[in-house]
Amino acid sequence: MEWRLNGVFVSFEIKEIPMPYVFIQATDTEAIAEREWGKADEIMFTAFTSCIGIMAIKDDQVIGVHLTLRDDTNAVTNADIDTAIGLLDGGAYPVVIGAISAWEASAAAVYQHLVDTLHPVEQYGYGDGTFGGEIVNGRIQPRYVA
Repeated sequence: MEWRLNGVFVSFEIKEIPMPYVFIQATDTEAIAEREWGKADEIMFTAFTSCIGIMAIKDDQVIGVHLTLRDDTNAVTNADIDTAIGLLDGGAYPVVIGAISAWEASAAAVYQHLVDTLHPVEQYGYGDGTFGGEIVNGRIQPRYVA
């Protein structure tokens, strides 16, 4: 786009800047929906098709964040991942669960950033389903509902 300013042509480009994901606290920790997070003794996410969940232990409870490959308009970014990891509040024994293969195929660099940032992290690539976690013997035990 060009514009004239005091007799001088100024050229500029308008770029659309992707907006970061917005995460909200879940009202039901037994049904943490897309781009929601929750903290409880036991958590469950809503059904995953291409989603993953990240979980960690903080103050003897499980914190979980439901991650999508994209929101209504933008693909997930490393900044979104950093925000999600921040919601884990420095929790211990992080876990990734869900449609990991979909993320490796569709957002490989972002998924690798997640794994590298959470390192060490346990990964449970179960694909589609309804998952969650609870603490058993000081670690997160994955939960699955058919």
